[in-house]
Amino acid sequence: MRANEIVEYLQQFMDSNYKKVLINGEWGIGKTKYISDFINDYSNTCYVSLFGKKDVDTVIQEIYFQILDRAPKGKFKKSFSLVRQKMNSLDISISGVSLSVPVIQNMLKALSKELTQRENFVIVFDDLERRHDALDIKEIFGLIDSLSKIENIKIVVVAATNHINNDHKVDFDNFKEKAIDREYTIDEYAKDAPKAILGDEVWKVVENIAGNLKFKNLRTFEKIRNFIDEVTQILGEEQFTDKFTRADLYRMCFAIVFFRVEHKGEMVLLDSNPKNELFNTMYSLDNGDILYLSHHILKNSLENDMCRGVFPHIKNWFETGSYSIEDITSLITNINNHQEEPHNFYSSESQVEAMIDNTRSYIRNLKGNEKITDIIANLTSALSWCEVLSVDFGFSENEIIELIQPNILIGVNGNISSIDAWSPPVESEDVRKIISKIKDRYRSEYIRKTASNVNLQFNSCEYNNIESLNGLQDAVMSNTDELIKIEISEFIKQQQYFFPLPTGKITEEHWNWCTLVFGLITRIERYWNIEDFYNQFKSTVYSLADKTGDRMLMHRLNILFDENRKNRY
Repeated sequence: MRANEIVEYLQQFMDSNYKKVLINGEWGIGKTKYISDFINDYSNTCYVSLFGKKDVDTVIQEIYFQILDRAPKGKFKKSFSLVRQKMNSLDISISGVSLSVPVIQNMLKALSKELTQRENFVIVFDDLERRHDALDIKEIFGLIDSLSKIENIKIVVVAATNHINNDHKVDFDNFKEKAIDREYTIDEYAKDAPKAILGDEVWKVVENIAGNLKFKNLRTFEKIRNFIDEVTQILGEEQFTDKFTRADLYRMCFAIVFFRVEHKGEMVLLDSNPKNELFNTMYSLDNGDILYLSHHILKNSLENDMCRGVFPHIKNWFETGSYSIEDITSLITNINNHQEEPHNFYSSESQVEAMIDNTRSYIRNLKGNEKITDIIANLTSALSWCEVLSVDFGFSENEIIELIQPNILIGVNGNISSIDAWSPPVESEDVRKIISKIKDRYRSEYIRKTASNVNLQFNSCEYNNIESLNGLQDAVMSNTDELIKIEISEFIKQQQYFFPLPTGKITEEHWNWCTLVFGLITRIERYWNIEDFYNQFKSTVYSLADKTGDRMLMHRLNILFDENRKNRY
């Protein structure tokens, strides 16, 4: 039954012969919400959560005070309110005053006399499975049985029984048969609950997608709503256009949260047929998870395929809480500035062919000031559709690289890590190869330019300016071009390793520069496998130092070249 039917069944329960019922359903399906709705409409109720309760005395005390709050006005209310005033003046845990089951029974009997013949008082015990292990489930059922024997008193137990600890499951099953008159199983959330949680605007976008998926927990929709609110608030209204739409952002957030929460990050929707095994391997490649979300959860429903470039950043945002607003807004700007109309799975063949032709013209007529991210976005889309339609794009990989070389040279001023944002999710291996070559060329030019900047700062003694030196260290670890390794290592060697001897009185900035150079040389030998590069560096430095006769210099070098320091890099 659906969760929203709880209210109706409890209303029927009030007039039935049943004294004790169990409402069983998975966490997050909406049990407590509709129990609360019933309690709000029916004053003769007492709600007690067993969450974390360690003993029956604590439960009894809560029942006592809850009854006083919820009971109808009359002699009972007046009489027991006086008792409450006395109880409130005592620290029950210290004084040893205890509210026993007989006290509660007497209290309920007194309450029962004030209820009309057709009235009942309902005690709801929620979160049975979440009680503390110290509270034996047999004690709870004993309390339930004692209370239910009082006239006009009915008991409702609410639980997710599949979460009851295995050590207590046998006792639960045994006592349930004896102590529970009727069990209701909630196996579906209320039909209108997702819409109520997400709101009309979001639900209109994702309703058809959600209809094809199985949700175990309503809290997933709450997480989706909260994540959408977080992302839209931080991005700002100005990002959304007819090319990067709110609807596509809603779809991406929906797919990411569903994938992580409901499917625990597992690609459970993949076809397990052995015939599809080779095809499914593409989902294990870089950004394969984004392709999976696009194909199997969103069913290719993004209005603009270019939005998939933003997808990895939004996914990382949800999973780690970390994001670069600069990278994301840069990608969104590229999408919004794209001259073509948005195209996707639903576009016509002629529309896609026109987009491919326009991209050819765009690449052929580059001016050099276009952003690399814009170029990659255009290429990715056009080349992917070329493969789908079996169309020749008209340029080889090397021709494409040479055409965008001027743009690479202009664009190498940025952070080397920013190129990680240049990997839009694509199915085609050929497209991935071209993007990889563009990134490799960018890394090569970045290293050349950064090494040149470091040399200028070294020769100008600008030791406080370490941005390029840090950037060069990062680039060393990501470079795989063998020719660049040889070229840059030789250049560094020719420039005396960028190492200013720390002789005489030095500054903190000077010493910091020396330690950074030490780290750079150590990383070059380790990551580039350049044999004896570190020892040559060390030998050169000590050879220059020997000529100075500066004992403070030798002391500093001995500290710098300590073997333990080298092992840390």
